Amino acid sequence: MEKSIRKGSRLITDIAACAVWSLFVLIATGCNSALMNPLRLAVLLLGFTGFACLMVMSAGKGRDEKIIAAVTIIAVAIRTFYVLYTGAQQRQHDMGEFGIFHDYNYHSEYIEYLINNHRLLDENIAEHWQFYHPPLQHITCAVFFSIYKSVAPSYGNNWDALQCLSLFYSLVTLTLAKRFTDLWNLKPKAKTLAYLTVALHPQLIVFSGALNNDPIAVMFAIAALYLTFVWYGEEKKSFAKLMGIGLCVGLGMMGKLSAGIVAVPIGLVMVKAFFESKKKPVMFFQYVAFMAVCAPLGLWYQVRSYVLWKVPITYVAKPDLILNPGLIIDQPAWKRFLAFGDGVDYNIITETLDAAVFDGDYYRDHTILALIGYLLLAAFSVFVITVFANMVVCWIKDRSFTDLVMTVLFLSQLASYVYFCFSYPYTCTMSFRYIVPTVIAGAYYTGRAKDLSPHLLSLLTTASVYALAVISLVFYGLVWIKG
Repeated sequence: MEKSIRKGSRLITDIAACAVWSLFVLIATGCNSALMNPLRLAVLLLGFTGFACLMVMSAGKGRDEKIIAAVTIIAVAIRTFYVLYTGAQQRQHDMGEFGIFHDYNYHSEYIEYLINNHRLLDENIAEHWQFYHPPLQHITCAVFFSIYKSVAPSYGNNWDALQCLSLFYSLVTLTLAKRFTDLWNLKPKAKTLAYLTVALHPQLIVFSGALNNDPIAVMFAIAALYLTFVWYGEEKKSFAKLMGIGLCVGLGMMGKLSAGIVAVPIGLVMVKAFFESKKKPVMFFQYVAFMAVCAPLGLWYQVRSYVLWKVPITYVAKPDLILNPGLIIDQPAWKRFLAFGDGVDYNIITETLDAAVFDGDYYRDHTILALIGYLLLAAFSVFVITVFANMVVCWIKDRSFTDLVMTVLFLSQLASYVYFCFSYPYTCTMSFRYIVPTVIAGAYYTGRAKDLSPHLLSLLTTASVYALAVISLVFYGLVWIKG
């Protein structure tokens, strides 16, 4: 936070590049491996070669800049490959099946309803499971797929095309992560390590093919946090950037209400900026404008549901416990953290670690994936331990305002998540996808470890990051063999 963004470095250019690549993948492949043929494969490989060459040419002349460019190329490659072998009904959360009616309960039906009716469902959303979510992702998918069908009517049933959007969200998040490392005043090797933490994180690879509302909500939440860092680092704080923060927070909440948790560290920065300002009345009215943008975007759907059907603002749909009684967790609080062993599927710590690398999927019935999966889980577990250790070291040796913001980001996400796990005591509640912004804090403390942590801890951190990255790449390069 002590370092402002480099002049001439334009985020919009990188976002445009993400959009171009995502659309190129759609045009070349339909985001569907079933449509692949030798010609399509050749076009895709040729396009990727061109993309890789541009990445290398645009990188700096230093060794570390080239390494970061190489990491980016690999990260884009594995995300694209994941999209190709993952269909619209594979490895998804609460999507249902496109073209099949389930009484308006799944994300797929939400999207199809908007395509067919051009309006929101006018029935009590509390009676239609996933329809309680605000509709940004569903509206975006509906508009995009309608355009896609009109341009390519013969592919009107290729719902995999929607993964073009997921790929775009994942690539923008990757771009933001890279730009975060530019703001943290890290040495080159530390910057590479911090970026690698995000670039090949298993959950973010999975997000490249996820059609529910998590990827878009996470993208906007991280964008809001990034803009906050940039805004605070300016001597004359830009009102336009402040509005950009409000827009991103609001849009994140319009994707998924829980994205609003990122407002906690953002609010901390805004409070500090206010008390440091010599023009407090001006900043006060700017904050009012901020809320005028953020609050309506983030809460209009919940307010609508409350006005029409008295659905609480913070309502979260519960799973069908008649059909799935095994989802219920009836255990004392201490066991939710301290019970371990086979058959223990209610420990918040172990289940979250498992979900972070496998996203709730089961791979133990496949020998190769099971063996690599154990290594992946072990690497991630060690990495998480190093993140906590490095956070403590930073607080002992540094205690900068950036440390405070990142710690608040980390703790606010975890506190909200633990509260959620106890408020909704079901096995499906424990999922790392609800706390993905913690990856940014993890990347920060990983980078700081190179400068501040004792040699042994720094070495362990570096080893765990590289192990996690390599094993994650191998694992998600092979998941297609399971189908």
